[in-house]
Amino acid sequence: MRFPLMEQLIDCSLMKHEEFWPETAPVVAENAVAGLERYGFVVFKIGMLRLDGDASRRLAHRVAAELRTELIRAGAPDDLGLEIDAAQATPVPEPFSCRSLLPHHDGQHASYLTPSVLDEPDWDPAWRTFSSSGYTTTHAHKMYQGIFIADPGEALSVTTYYDWLRILEDVKSARFIGNPDVPSTARWLGDNLRRALDAGLTHSFSYPTVGGMLGLTETALLAVPLLHCERTVAAEMKERFPLLHTLSGTCPCRGCAGEVTRVFCNVTSLAMGLTWPEFRARYEVQVPGERFDLLVGHNLTTLHGGLAGGRGRVIEPLCLVVDKPSGSRYEAWLSRSWRRLSG
Repeated sequence: MRFPLMEQLIDCSLMKHEEFWPETAPVVAENAVAGLERYGFVVFKIGMLRLDGDASRRLAHRVAAELRTELIRAGAPDDLGLEIDAAQATPVPEPFSCRSLLPHHDGQHASYLTPSVLDEPDWDPAWRTFSSSGYTTTHAHKMYQGIFIADPGEALSVTTYYDWLRILEDVKSARFIGNPDVPSTARWLGDNLRRALDAGLTHSFSYPTVGGMLGLTETALLAVPLLHCERTVAAEMKERFPLLHTLSGTCPCRGCAGEVTRVFCNVTSLAMGLTWPEFRARYEVQVPGERFDLLVGHNLTTLHGGLAGGRGRVIEPLCLVVDKPSGSRYEAWLSRSWRRLSG
């Protein structure tokens, strides 16, 4: 079990008094950019200030806006915008008392890591949109995913992060694929995405799956989104893809409780030689949810999930987005993002 480093926990005490925000907000945001660029996610410790809900929310909105400005100054696209979405409750299926989410990108129908054309000139930016229907968030390309924890709820309320760059490098290295450099890894991921895009057009599904992005080719593992741990695999999907009967019934670790989790355990085992518990032990970083904290992660180079969120948990998404993920500044930003581990 691992937790964020101190450098990822952003002290917001300078912003406790609103009248000083013009001077203090840029300082706090600048500190966060350094953590984002090095580690992939940061936590603004607003809850420690013990402000009320309205004051904490105003602070979160202001620091997110300042973070946008500082990221643009650091090289992000000029049209990077702040998207404040509606509050989200935490639906928990019966008979469970809490729910957990598997690793994913936010808005994964149109927000996922791709090659930069600076590293892979043949990559078409149009391939950065997997589908334009069947999604549950907005259609914007989410470069940075943020959540303001309005209420942590009754359960653990842990947000989990996984370093997608490290995962890709580890899988590619274990399979002895290509060279150990960014262009080679980006090209390999791009090939996997193209295969998934082609399958999506044929079989009408809306999201690239983790298994597909890691190079699995079985159609069932490209077609079925795996997100809510406690849920069963839909009967129509089992009928359409009989392999799912087997994969949802048993898994390599023999310990996964839900059907969706058992399928994901098979996915990580096939793609990486790791069971889901082993995958978690190697890659998972846990961020306990404190009321009014703001969590911000690089939505392309990290995956995130959730552990034991209760029915009372309420989050408010604050994402940094662009409408069109293309252009010289986007490609340069993306190429630099790929190099976070070696930078």
